[in-house]
Amino acid sequence: MSSESRIDRHLQGSIGTLVIDNQAKQNALSFDMWESLPGHVAALDDDPAVKVIMLRGAGDKAFASGSDISQFGERRNTPEGVALYNTTVDRAVASVAAARKPTVAWVQGYCFGGGLALALHCDVRAAADNASFCIPAGKVGLGYNPAWLHRLTWVIGPALAKEMLYTARRYDAGAAWRMGLVNQLATPEGVDALLAEIVALAPLTAQAAKAAIDATIAQGTYDPAHAQAAVMRCFESKDYVEGRNAFAEKRPPRFTGQ
Repeated sequence: MSSESRIDRHLQGSIGTLVIDNQAKQNALSFDMWESLPGHVAALDDDPAVKVIMLRGAGDKAFASGSDISQFGERRNTPEGVALYNTTVDRAVASVAAARKPTVAWVQGYCFGGGLALALHCDVRAAADNASFCIPAGKVGLGYNPAWLHRLTWVIGPALAKEMLYTARRYDAGAAWRMGLVNQLATPEGVDALLAEIVALAPLTAQAAKAAIDATIAQGTYDPAHAQAAVMRCFESKDYVEGRNAFAEKRPPRFTGQ
């Protein structure tokens, strides 16, 4: 992993922090960053000193603007490459959801695509005034992960989830709060107060509550096979190639539905 793009891990008292750092690209996550994330989450989750885990972006311009699209031509242009990339990203996001300890996303600036998935799979989301949320999959011809959409639908409901995907609209912090995508609008001091509240209480109570509540949103008998097949059709389409090319050439895409 280059020094310009990395996941940094910090421990301060009982608070473990993971910082998504690729500021040159609005904290877009490279393949190596996705690959390293489960190890960082596990290290904090297994540390008896840690009572809460916070995810944030480096600087104040972005939480994470999604996956690094510039790598897609190299890593997501064959069925094998798509499978490896998607499995790696799935494992990273799942590691956040699977953490036993409470997780908090502190969102400043852009929170797009895969970055939104990371925030969504944290237990609590706090947003700064400059936070901006978007799932731009339709602009690139991507299929958004069905498991992430299951989580999104549980959080904000099916109508708003469809609106987000159908329009690729950007939602500011106020709109995200009103739709239930974030728990609270907060300043840095407000986030510190939230973390202090969590740390002050019994850790096992929080962990027991998390286990019980998460069990209510487990996919259970939900079979995503049909949805996964639709996602793969996106990756195999001419529109996906067009979306990547348009992004690289900084022009509007011309989609044909093929």
